[in-house]
Parts: sequence; structure tokens; C-alpha cells
Amino acid sequence: MGFTIDGRGSRQKPVNAELNLVPYIDLLTCMVAFLLITAVWTQLASLSVSQKGPGVDIDTPPVPDERIAVVVHDDGFNVIVGNDQKPVPKRAGGLDFPALAAELAAVKHAHPAKSDLQVMSGDGIGFDALVRTMDASINAGFPDLSLLDAAPGS
Repeated sequence: MGFTIDGRGSRQKPVNAELNLVPYIDLLTCMVAFLLITAVWTQLASLSVSQKGPGVDIDTPPVPDERIAVVVHDDGFNVIVGNDQKPVPKRAGGLDFPALAAELAAVKHAHPAKSDLQVMSGDGIGFDALVRTMDASINAGFPDLSLLDAAPGS
């Protein structure tokens, strides 16, 4: 497929050139296919996490409620329910995610109406540990996650 430019009928020097449009069409076809494929994958591989920090929402009055949180740190986890903390120490290989899942399942059993949970961590915690903590929280029945910075001494 080509396109011819002919400069006949003018006083200027005639320009005869033929443009090959096949590579351009091939590029557009590949780009459309790539964009369609990646659009589907971005919807499938996503975690719904909100960023709710300590603050006051002006529209809704404050309701006293027990806070449920998981603090991820170098020594393991702390599961916080209200003012109570339960440590989940590391095991020999690293963070103990099965023990965290069991502890969160027990918290969910004690508080069946709660669906929100805060995941707090410091800067030194890896992304993989945070994602696995969020997965354990979602599997335990806490789909509404918030990701916060851990306060010093938590």
C-alpha cells in the first residue's frame, strides 16, 4: 500500500515520492492490541486500599469505635484491637503470616461486624511483606484496608 505525491501543475520542481504506509499501520495495530491486553490486566491485579490518616471528617459525626490495626515491624507483627496489643513474633524464616492470619481470624470472630482494618508500617518494611499482610487481612474478613505510617513506639 502506498501513497504518491506528485508535484505536476506547479512552477516548482516536481517532487515524486512514494510513502509506504504498511509499517505505520502495523505499528498502530500492535499498539491497539497491547493497550487492550494491558487494560484488562490492570483491572484484575489491583488491591483496594484507602489512605485514611488520623483526622476528622467534617461531614460525619465521630463515632466511638474500636480500632483494629496490624503494625508490621522488624520483629514481627502487633495486632491492635482497641487498647489491647497482641504481638505475633517472627519465626526463623521471617515474618509469620500464617500466625497473623490465625490471629486476625480470631479478631474477626470476636468482632463480626467490623470490616475495616489499618495496616501500619515503617519505612524499612518491604513491599512484599505489606502485600502479604494485606492479603492475610482480606482473607481473614477485613476487606476495607487503610495503609498508614507506623507511629514511633507502636
